[in-house]
Amino acid sequence: MRPGSKPTIRDVAQTAGVSLTTVSYVLSGRSGGTTRISEATQERVHAAVRELGYVANSAARGMRRGRTELVAVAVPDLEQPRDRAIATVLARILPEHGYQSVILLGGNWRQFMLSGGADGVIHTSAPKADDDSGAMAEPAGRGTPHVLITDDAGPGSLAVQDGHEVVPAGTDTPELLAGRAVTLLLAQLRG
Repeated sequence: MRPGSKPTIRDVAQTAGVSLTTVSYVLSGRSGGTTRISEATQERVHAAVRELGYVANSAARGMRRGRTELVAVAVPDLEQPRDRAIATVLARILPEHGYQSVILLGGNWRQFMLSGGADGVIHTSAPKADDDSGAMAEPAGRGTPHVLITDDAGPGSLAVQDGHEVVPAGTDTPELLAGRAVTLLLAQLRG
């Protein structure tokens, strides 16, 4: 390992005296397929990880798997108490389902999603104008799961004209709204 560089999986393998495949199996929690990995070998790998301070590169793992295990939470304004509360609840409950949240303010979510930044997006409010609705339609047209939490969920509203999944806000609590949004998004992600 070069001084000042982050340790890699190769460094872990070299330090533990095992193959890259063995390190991969141990760190992913897989049993090794038809080959059993001994407890002693697993402990050597974990000891090398601790010694080197190795942390898996989630971006590289996401590229290999074709998914990021991230959900974008698009919030127009954190000054709005309901939006802030929903974003907070989503950040708490998404990890229970294997996803981390990325809070995106304003219009930044669109470019992030088009670049493959997250597996899906939950919007804390509906589009206010046709331009905003069009911005939502582009990533959705590419197969990116979207869920909208909105007060405006009528048949002609911008929220539903492009066929997005909608959680009608009404007077429900942020916890209920976030829970419903996660359920709808997970159905799309795992469907």
